[in-house]
Formats: sequence, C-alpha cells, structure tokens
Amino acid sequence: MTSPRRLRIGLIGLGRLGSIRARILQNNQPRLEFIAACDTKPGAEKWAAENLASTVKFYADPADMMANSGIEAVLISTATATHAPLILQALDLGLHVMCEKPISIDVITTEEVMAKAASKPNQVFLVPFTKRYDESYQVTKKMLEDGTLGEVHAVETHNSDQQEPNGFFVAFSAMSGGIFVDVGIHDVDIARYFLEPTKGIANPKKQVNRVFAVGQQAVYGALAKTRDADNGWGLVEFANGKVFQLHVGRTLTNGYESATRVYGTKALSAINGNSAINRVEVRDQYGVRTQTTPDAFTLYDATFTKDVGEFAAAVLDGSKLTCSAEDAYEAAKIVVALQHSFRLGQAVYFDDEGRPILEALPAQ
Repeated sequence: MTSPRRLRIGLIGLGRLGSIRARILQNNQPRLEFIAACDTKPGAEKWAAENLASTVKFYADPADMMANSGIEAVLISTATATHAPLILQALDLGLHVMCEKPISIDVITTEEVMAKAASKPNQVFLVPFTKRYDESYQVTKKMLEDGTLGEVHAVETHNSDQQEPNGFFVAFSAMSGGIFVDVGIHDVDIARYFLEPTKGIANPKKQVNRVFAVGQQAVYGALAKTRDADNGWGLVEFANGKVFQLHVGRTLTNGYESATRVYGTKALSAINGNSAINRVEVRDQYGVRTQTTPDAFTLYDATFTKDVGEFAAAVLDGSKLTCSAEDAYEAAKIVVALQHSFRLGQAVYFDDEGRPILEALPAQ
C-alpha cells in the first residue's frame, strides 16, 4: 500500500512567526514535505542548522530557493513590506502560495497581487487569518449559521499586546503599515466573517460606506515619526447597515488580550472575554485571579497547524479554503482606510467600486 502524496513546501522567513511555522512544518504535518527554508538575515543559516532537520536545505536567497529547491509550494512569513514581491515571484514560477497577512501595506499593490493570482487559477493562493481557524470563533460562526444568534448586526473587538521593553514594533512600524494594518486586519477579517457584508446590498463591490479612526502614542512616543499609534480605535459602517468597532493596542502590562463580542437579535456571543492561558484560578490573599495569555504566539500552534493543513488539502485534493483571496483584499482596504483616517483626522469614505477615497495627508 503506497503512502499518500505529500506536498513539497518551502518556507521563506525564520523570524518570530517563521520559526513557529518551521517547527510546525517539520513536526505536525503528515501531508507536507518540508524540504527548503530561506532567510536573508545574517546568522539565519546557523539558526537553521541548529533547529531544522537535515532534510531541510537552507537558502539565503528567496529566488534561488523558489527556482531550484524542487518545491511545489511556498509559505511566506517575512516582513510585511516584502510580501507582495515574493508572492508575485512565486506565482510566476508556478508555485502554490501561502502568505501571512497582509498582502501589502497599500491598496494598489494588493490589487496587483490579486490580478496576478486571478490569472493563475490552477495555483492555490491562501492568506490565512488565524481567528477563522480558532475553535471558539468556529463555534460562534455555526451559531450564526443555525440561527442561534438571530440576525447579527454588530461586532466589537479588543486586541492588545503586552508592552515590549525593546519596542520591537516601533522600529517595525515603518514597514508594517501601522497598527491598524498590522494588528487590526485580523479583527476586521473576523468582523467580516460574522457580519457577512455582501448580504443585502445592491452593489457587492461597495461593502463599506465609511470608516473613522483615532489613536494615540500613550507609551511609545517615537511612533509619531511614522504617524503610527500604540493604541487605536476604529469604527466601520458597512453598506448593509451593520457596524464594527475595534480597539487595537500594544501597551498592556498583564499580557495579551483578544476578545470579540458578536451581537445578534436573539443572543450575544462573547469570545475570550477573559484572556486566560488556562482554566486555573489562583485564590489567595490578593483575591481570585487567572494567568493571562502572555502573547499571541502562544495561540498559534493550534491555528497554524490547521491553516497549513488546509492549504495542503486545497493543493492536493482541491478542497475549499476557509479564507479566500477576496477576503484578504476586502480586509486590506478597510485597514488601510482606518490607518489613513487616523493620520488624516477625519472619516474615510468608499467609492462605488469599493475603494477607499484617500485624501492627501498634511505635511508633518
């Protein structure tokens, strides 16, 4: 009896997310054959030699890996600003592509990638959003579909990271697109997942009427240089009248929190209201408390295993993807508009083609 075929895959990026991806690819995926890894940073070859199996060949050049390693698919886990060029290169080489969010930090480049992906219908292109692969969010989606929640009309999210002594994201801000693009895109996507913004509208291209955002540099004043914030609040009015409100932050002192409230006409679903790492309560002279999840990376083992498994099944079996390229595009337009609204200081409206109308920013 022959073993089922495995998808030969390579990974670009061995940083904070990429190192988790690498561990999962070589340990938990029976339908994937992890044969190549790439990172351009000095010292990456040493890390790869110490942490990757001998069957995984290291490359210092992404183009060399994609063209010469024998891979059929690539997983891109690099800095945001590098995503689009790598996606385009991989698609042109005939590879199936899975890439971390977002596709790009601007709408025009995102549309170029979308056009390229559409011209390659036989190649799978996945931009996975982790919350869609989380069991609690999947349970809530089923409640929506079976009518338990009634008609869902609003979503609120709170997504905040722990303060970092070294302020990694401050230096990263210039390439990340800003807090709404970098952090908020997960929340925008899950709001779209629940609110179904194409439902009940005459023009499916225009899914959003307007957005408005405010922000502050509460702890990290250096973010003002890149017109970014360490806390941001946004409001999205969809064309079907449904509303999404979000808070994104990077200044918590207790750990990582990510909560979602889904408002239906029959019931409310509150997901992860207490961001506890487990179900243990400590009861002592200070009161009753739980231990907070330290960071988002703690949660990725489960969701990363699911999304890359789904990617393999889509390539090998033609299975349906949880996240479409259009989902990534629509979420990208909204977060770019939110970031622009914060920098502009006024609402951003969307035209009939569904694109945000981005007025020129005042000089700094």
